[in-house]
Amino acid sequence: MLLTLLSFVSSLLVAVVAGVLSHATGAPVAGALLYGGGAFIGWMTLCVIVLTALGLLGHHGQPDE
Repeated sequence: MLLTLLSFVSSLLVAVVAGVLSHATGAPVAGALLYGGGAFIGWMTLCVIVLTALGLLGHHGQPDE
């Protein structure tokens, strides 16, 4: 649960930075929100994939084979 929350918070930080940088370069607010949302989805997906590959997510209650 803690790793999922950490992934969410880091994804939110990446999204805010991406959106602000996008808006600072001249993109409209709606475009910056979409850009930040894409960064959030991409970073969250990457975090979940890495944590799952490391065996830190999933396999709860299943015995080792």
